[in-house]
Amino acid sequence: MANGVVAVTSHWTDGSRHVPLGVRPYRPASRLPKGRTDPAFHTKPQLAWELIQEARAAGIPFRLVVADSVYGESSALEVQLFAAQIPYVMGLRPSHGTWQFVDDPQHPPAFTPAEAAARLPLEQWERTVRFDTHGQELVRYIAELTLGTTYGPTTGVRLIAATLDPRQLKPASTWYLATAFPLAQVSAAQVYELYRLRDWIEHFYKPVKHELGWADYQVRAEQAIVRHWQLVLLAYTCSLLVGTVPTAAPPTDRAAPAAPPGSAPPASVASSPPPADQAARGGGKIGPRVPAGGLGSDAAPGAELALPLGTAAALLATLVERRPTARTGRTPRPSRSLASP
Repeated sequence: MANGVVAVTSHWTDGSRHVPLGVRPYRPASRLPKGRTDPAFHTKPQLAWELIQEARAAGIPFRLVVADSVYGESSALEVQLFAAQIPYVMGLRPSHGTWQFVDDPQHPPAFTPAEAAARLPLEQWERTVRFDTHGQELVRYIAELTLGTTYGPTTGVRLIAATLDPRQLKPASTWYLATAFPLAQVSAAQVYELYRLRDWIEHFYKPVKHELGWADYQVRAEQAIVRHWQLVLLAYTCSLLVGTVPTAAPPTDRAAPAAPPGSAPPASVASSPPPADQAARGGGKIGPRVPAGGLGSDAAPGAELALPLGTAAALLATLVERRPTARTGRTPRPSRSLASP
């Protein structure tokens, strides 16, 4: 945050690789002349929807949207995702309130996710064990919750809880997730696995803050700050491209024929579309091979040129197809309930 401007970013990941997509500046209402009624004011969920639309327009394939509680508690964003038929897994605060019918004031129902989780019998918590990239065990207890008529396994929106200890349900180590995925398609444990894709955002911000200078700008104007962020995104993406893009063909002994003035160099093309069986993105073709478009047409014969990669979707396909897959650790152990011996 600087000069009252906060970044809202979008990212693509399949669980083993990650690419940043876009950034929007968020202006707090307190820093605008007319507050929340100022034409320049947009909420973070509104900016997130702009980034989602931008990714779709660019042909970026994705299976679902994953976001934290800042976006998960926005009914407007949820409606937009429903209307666009985009599945989601988004966080909720433990205190997220719901409307309830109170038949017996002496025994009121649960009104928040935290209350619903605290009332759940221990035997209904499923113990799962998975491993991080260093082979360390990650034990989580996961349960399907019902909260009034709003959330439940048979409603349009499910509520999943994941915690380190269901007996204590500490806020710092308990997550409440809302999802539009039906139970027949995705289990509660799989919902939590999808939400863990957000970890890649932390993997992104650590290097861009410490190595690429995300906040190291000596400017005041918002436009300059946004341009700085965009340059950092480009630098990060270029670091992903190192060793992934084929180099230009080496010069031969015979002199290459001179190109006509204004002609384009040989087209650089994206690789074939990524496979469609990875999480957090959809299948389908990325698009046709994209011509270079005339960059560097006056370069000397045999010179190494910057390779144009075409559309954003073609660039993503290049990164996915050619970058080595990160080590994912050992296979998760079979899950069992908390009450199991």
